[in-house]
Amino acid sequence: MDGDVVLVLCLAALIGLGIPAMLYAGLRRRGQIGQIELLRRATSSARQPWQKEDSQLAELSKRVESLRTKTDLPAK
Repeated sequence: MDGDVVLVLCLAALIGLGIPAMLYAGLRRRGQIGQIELLRRATSSARQPWQKEDSQLAELSKRVESLRTKTDLPAK
């Protein structure tokens, strides 16, 4: 039970310190990325956390399929 409490406190501290730190970093790099863009990217990542990996796996699947058709190997 004590481990659960420590885990919750660590997550709360990470969130409580991480979000302001990201906002501060975004404000310091105002010329590169605006605060709104930073929040938009964070929201997009939260909605679809595996989007990048999914697109990479889809591309890999297409390439493997094209190699199979070129060499006429049966799919396993």
